[in-house]
Amino acid sequence: MNIQDITTYLLENVSDPVQKYILEKEIIKNDASSLDKAKTKMMHTEWYRELADDQWENGSWGMFHGGDVKAQKKQKFPCTEAALRRARELSLTKDDPLISKCITLMERYALREEPYPDTIEAHKDKGKGHYFGYPFGVAANINMFDHNNSIVKLYRDAVINVLEDAFSNGDYNEEIYEQAIQDYRVPSICKPGNAFSLMLLCNNCCMDELLQRQYLNYVWNKKDGIMYISNYLLTVKRNTENDCHQVEALKKHVEDKDFYMWLSLLEMFNGFSLIREYMINNVIPHLLCEVDRLIHADVILPKPPMGHVNACNHAVSGRYADSWRNKNKRKTDMVLRIARLLAKC
Repeated sequence: MNIQDITTYLLENVSDPVQKYILEKEIIKNDASSLDKAKTKMMHTEWYRELADDQWENGSWGMFHGGDVKAQKKQKFPCTEAALRRARELSLTKDDPLISKCITLMERYALREEPYPDTIEAHKDKGKGHYFGYPFGVAANINMFDHNNSIVKLYRDAVINVLEDAFSNGDYNEEIYEQAIQDYRVPSICKPGNAFSLMLLCNNCCMDELLQRQYLNYVWNKKDGIMYISNYLLTVKRNTENDCHQVEALKKHVEDKDFYMWLSLLEMFNGFSLIREYMINNVIPHLLCEVDRLIHADVILPKPPMGHVNACNHAVSGRYADSWRNKNKRKTDMVLRIARLLAKC
């Protein structure tokens, strides 16, 4: 099983507009003019319309990170971040009118030209840290669509400067980073191993090769997982009998309920140029094996998660088909999702 075999299967089995758009854009990689027809059809689907219908006049989807459940009660999306995650699932770009409008607003949030819509959390420093840190989180979300944005660079460079100090001796020095947090040079949400750190630093050759490898070595093997996504390692699983860690390929299968979460975790690393080194020996062969099983074996996928997205949890469903009542469409969605991941590494 290889990406060519997977592409052949998808060409024969995708039927819904969102599936076709993603296949042509990310797997076959048609040029922009050839994609126009597929994009137009995708924009008439329920999945695109619900994003458009929920978007506020100012370009947001209400709260940014989430918090006020009552304010979002009648909406499909609990916050702007959640809507943007769904937009990435649909392969929308900064040129899409929904995303372009939201980026304009996020730039104003990041520059503090527009009031941040969420409550500033007090924590131990009476909200100073949260107030200081929210533009970094906003910039991380902008970066997922516009990695050359000058506002993103402003916050990204601040984090990279601290990372260079923290990794100056090769290994990660947590005390150096914690001191930078105390000094309000960087926020806690950008610590290595936090989803926002990955979001802010990906999709751009912003780190030299040495620093990127040091960063990925640390994050990829971080024992308590990635905050906002999972509490387990990418390629290490806990032996509960003797409470130790054994390095081995993470054997999560498509039948497992948390396979969706594991894929979400892997997808966060897509924008790093060196990530293939970390996936080539264990993860990629395992994903290819799972695709082979999906195509040729009688695999029963678990009950899909409710809705598309959560407020704070960055795991996503990977739903592209118009209905998951059709088990074959659910399987094709999973094959397509894995193919998207493999095509980017």
